[in-house]
Amino acid sequence: MLVSIFLLTCVFYLIYRWYQYKFSYWARKGVIGPKPVIPYGNIEDVIKRKMQFFQPYCNMYFEYKHLPYVGMYCFHRPVLCVNDLELAKCILIKDFEHFEARGTYAGGYGDKLAINLFNMHGSKWRKLRLKMSPIFTSGKLKTMYPMFEQIADEAASYVDAMHASGKSVDFADLYGRYAMEIVARVGFGVECKGFKKLNSEFYDRGREYFDPKTLYWTIIRAFAFIAPDLFDKLKLKRISSRIENFFCSLVKHTVEHRQTFSYTRNDFLQTMIDLKNAQLKKDGSSDIPFTMADVAANTMMYMIAGYETSATTGQFTAYQLALNPHIQQKVREEINTVLERYGGKCTYEAQNEMVYLNMVLEETMRMYPSMRAIFRRCTKTYPVPNSNLVIEKGTMIFVPCQSIQMDPEIFPEPEKFIPERFTVENKAKMHPCHWMPFGEGPKKCLGLRQGYLQSKMALVKILQKYELTLDCKTSVPIKMKASSIVPQAAEGVWLKLREINNNK
Repeated sequence: MLVSIFLLTCVFYLIYRWYQYKFSYWARKGVIGPKPVIPYGNIEDVIKRKMQFFQPYCNMYFEYKHLPYVGMYCFHRPVLCVNDLELAKCILIKDFEHFEARGTYAGGYGDKLAINLFNMHGSKWRKLRLKMSPIFTSGKLKTMYPMFEQIADEAASYVDAMHASGKSVDFADLYGRYAMEIVARVGFGVECKGFKKLNSEFYDRGREYFDPKTLYWTIIRAFAFIAPDLFDKLKLKRISSRIENFFCSLVKHTVEHRQTFSYTRNDFLQTMIDLKNAQLKKDGSSDIPFTMADVAANTMMYMIAGYETSATTGQFTAYQLALNPHIQQKVREEINTVLERYGGKCTYEAQNEMVYLNMVLEETMRMYPSMRAIFRRCTKTYPVPNSNLVIEKGTMIFVPCQSIQMDPEIFPEPEKFIPERFTVENKAKMHPCHWMPFGEGPKKCLGLRQGYLQSKMALVKILQKYELTLDCKTSVPIKMKASSIVPQAAEGVWLKLREINNNK
């Protein structure tokens, strides 16, 4: 018994000393930061689901704002939080070759859906990004536009039905279904029918991918994000086989159907099929293999990039318009004026001319960016300019976008919704790292044009006919879900609809 107690004491002591050494990493480099707690580092409240994932890092921006960077820990892993905008610019843009990796989850054991452009870095990423860039041009988006408008019309019809029955509308749910319908049709080439079938399999599996239903998969997902290297060593799966098999089979069967019947259409999936077919014609001579597995993985990337981003932006834009009726009226007047020039039709060119609505979306993304921070991992040792600090290869870097975008020294009265911050003149004066909802530098989101388009189209259709006002079920300020990585209303975004009788 005494021997067992002694050995156990030794084990705990060694673990304690190991943590002490790990948690002295930044002190040994002369970097100041908050005191870590064993075993959590600086994310104890995140693990206990008391705080959103990025919040501890974002909080340190304001606490240590006088410093160019802050040393923190994600469990035992050192994370450098960058406060200085010039240093952020170097990391994300100027010296990008030292920070090519995102540093977050890049795929669990046998995860077929993770090997996509989002998770790649180095030469393979550069070559595939070059191949995929034409997919997101304005010209390509214009060919897909009829699908976006049709889905926006369906969202508006859903709102009509809710209004006719005297019900308020949860815009969090509305935009979730709207964004998932776009992902289904444009990304996967299938109809989700989420506005008619409230529990379609595509919608349920898609939601489960982002928001796991069980505690096990919630913990696994957090573990993969927080400690991806250890996660890979343990050979754990991040995605349940049910979700993985559903989407892989769906893509496989859709591709086979199109090729069997020589059927094509203007959507994202077709561009992936074309890349695969072009690879086959080269008979392996290309240095960028693109197989059916790559089609499935990059189609899943379309969901990752396009679902929560536009769903977040759309619902919080509606919330702010309901809070600010004078801004809502100005948006409505712009919509009506532009559509009048186009004979009442909301063409691709017409929505492009809705400049003030774009400003409203940009102000929403300032306050509620879908990704509240940008992560990078150092891929090549980097001496920090004008400093004695050397960032070692493998070190995680964190740029707290939301904190920067809510800094009163950058955006005065940041809690106020002021779209005029984003006039052409004001944007020209901004530092490139003042506003980064799409990221910044070579890894900036390829689909930002589509992001604007799909976030605005449902609003364009709805605001022509209805005035949005707050329902009593929606709190002010809105309560955020602590367990969500992206900004998510804890109790929905419930809005009342009042039909505008004199709407033209």
